[in-house]
Amino acid sequence: MAFLSNSENLLLIQEGEYIIQRKSKLSPFAVMGEFEQELNSYRLITSLKLVKSASNDGSIGLIFMAQPAGKGGFVFEINQFQQYRLRQITVTGYAYLTGVAKDGGWVKSSVLKENNLANLLELRTKDKKYDLYLNNTLILTFSELAYKSGAIGFIIGPGTLGKVDFVYLFSNEKVEGLSRDDIAESTSEGDVIALAESIIELKTKLNKLEAENEELTLRIASFKGSEKEQAKEKAAYEAKFSSMEKQVSLKQKSIDSLLLINQDLTKYKDIVKSNSGEDLVITLSKKLKAEKLRADDYAAENEALRDSIINLKKMSKNAPAEKSTKKPIEKAPNPEDKIFVLPKEN
Repeated sequence: MAFLSNSENLLLIQEGEYIIQRKSKLSPFAVMGEFEQELNSYRLITSLKLVKSASNDGSIGLIFMAQPAGKGGFVFEINQFQQYRLRQITVTGYAYLTGVAKDGGWVKSSVLKENNLANLLELRTKDKKYDLYLNNTLILTFSELAYKSGAIGFIIGPGTLGKVDFVYLFSNEKVEGLSRDDIAESTSEGDVIALAESIIELKTKLNKLEAENEELTLRIASFKGSEKEQAKEKAAYEAKFSSMEKQVSLKQKSIDSLLLINQDLTKYKDIVKSNSGEDLVITLSKKLKAEKLRADDYAAENEALRDSIINLKKMSKNAPAEKSTKKPIEKAPNPEDKIFVLPKEN
């Protein structure tokens, strides 16, 4: 198989797989094998894996019995929608051997695996009859008398990345440089199928492990990123906790202040308890009434004193002139000694 790298295609062997990438989204691309001898009866076993495609026409497949100058041959393909098709190359284009023309010859099959998983393809041809097996299931049987032999290769659809893991080719025909005994000794039908299946199984497990490794790598990177977020959240929580501590301290001071006030009020509580169960309001009302009565008594006494003073002033104005031999006026008694009120005149 060829090695190529340009703006439209990438063909290379990497980690035991033949990578075929069609970068152009305009048309498919064919990669033909460089066999010096074309066989007419043989058995071919290979694996086809469609990794991804940027086009709805993306596909990967096998070309067999290809005639010179593109005048004939067969193309078997699988796509990203778990479909397969078989087309025949003619001088005027393609003839669909599966499905219908309006659907591009595609046929849905549960035999096909999901994208990025290898599919085991086996082709058996003898006496111009062909059998196609997909994942050990016979899917097509047909014949074509026009081709005696032909070239073998692979096809990759537009905008598609595919991989071929291995290619085994067996034939009873004489191959230059090898005898039939050499071929018979080195190959066994059961062993080849078992080997191919083992390779696919191991590759599948490897791909799964690689996917898990990638997922773990992303999770580790995510954890590292989350550590910074956690540090920020921790700082925010610490600041919030400090603020709450200050609030608690202020609340405690308020509580202490209330306790002091409560101590001052305790004596009033004791007074209430000493009233032999009487209601505090009634007790205070009685005290208030007694004080009011005392105030009224003082007011009445003050009023009587004011009246006495007024009467004394009136009497002093209306009294007759005294003789020179009048008796000395007796000193008026101190109001504080005895309080009295003059009688009214006739």
